[in-house]
Amino acid sequence: MNHYPRKPALIVVVVALTLGVIYVSAWGRIERLWKKQPADQSIEALKQRIDEGLKKGNVPIATWQAYGEALADAKQYTAAAAAFQEVLAQDPAKREAKFGCGLALAQANKPDEFYAFLKDMVFGEPKLAVELFERPELKPYLAQERFVNLSKEAKNQAMD
Repeated sequence: MNHYPRKPALIVVVVALTLGVIYVSAWGRIERLWKKQPADQSIEALKQRIDEGLKKGNVPIATWQAYGEALADAKQYTAAAAAFQEVLAQDPAKREAKFGCGLALAQANKPDEFYAFLKDMVFGEPKLAVELFERPELKPYLAQERFVNLSKEAKNQAMD
């Protein structure tokens, strides 16, 4: 039986493990640098930018979108839905805003507004509606027959 030295294999494993740890920790630092500064994207800072933009008569879509996301993260779902609706007023084809608005309306516990929004989405963008129905936040709504029917219609429309 051949006996092979184990030290070279152990050295390779230790070096690979060390490089992996260094890579993961360095990537975390790089990712934090790439992300926007929290003070720049806080709700207060975004609200101030929106107020300034309203005075000038022009608020960029990106500002409304960031404001809606910040409000949703802060669990202020009614205000987040309103911010996403501002995005959709300027650009009705913006998928992220449609998804965010639908999710915010669902979490704001406004079933009638949510149903009306989803009904339009089912016939406008059924694949996006199907994605929205698959979210765990929408499971309580699927206890109501009108939402079940709308979900089935979204799946049918998405197949076309």
